[in-house]
Amino acid sequence: MRTRIVLSVLIGLGMAVALAAGSWYLIHQRAEKVCPLSGRPIEPQTRALVMIGGKKYETCCLRCAIIEARQTGKPLRVLKVANFETSKLMDPARAWFVEGSSVNFCTRMSPAATSRGEGTVYLRMFDRCSPSILAFPSEMSARAFIAQHGGALKRLDGLLKEAKSASGKVQRP
Repeated sequence: MRTRIVLSVLIGLGMAVALAAGSWYLIHQRAEKVCPLSGRPIEPQTRALVMIGGKKYETCCLRCAIIEARQTGKPLRVLKVANFETSKLMDPARAWFVEGSSVNFCTRMSPAATSRGEGTVYLRMFDRCSPSILAFPSEMSARAFIAQHGGALKRLDGLLKEAKSASGKVQRP
């Protein structure tokens, strides 16, 4: 009888520990990453690791980082960008970028037209994540994407000219 009570207590404790561990995992490990610059979710295919003014950020997209550098006048350094096809981080100097395609993960959940609920629609004139910038490992894969989704083929230097045009401070990767 005593063995059954001890066994029941141990099983109960084991279940409590498993429940607590599972709850901790759901709360801490599965939490959605949020861009510190835009407040939008960070999608694996569009993220970028950058330094702006000497501070390291993981951003929702490269465009968001470029706009932040322009708006603050701080120097931008692109450390890594996500390969759109695999979501793996890669060297931005080796990437081929597609700018302005019909694919923009950052804005898909926040439409260009909004309403305050008063029956009036307001068109968004500026979005820090538009036009989109997506990174590809090769010119061929970037051109194949452009054939389906539009956009312009760019290299890192061309994209960084936009950041430099306002701040005058861009650092090479």
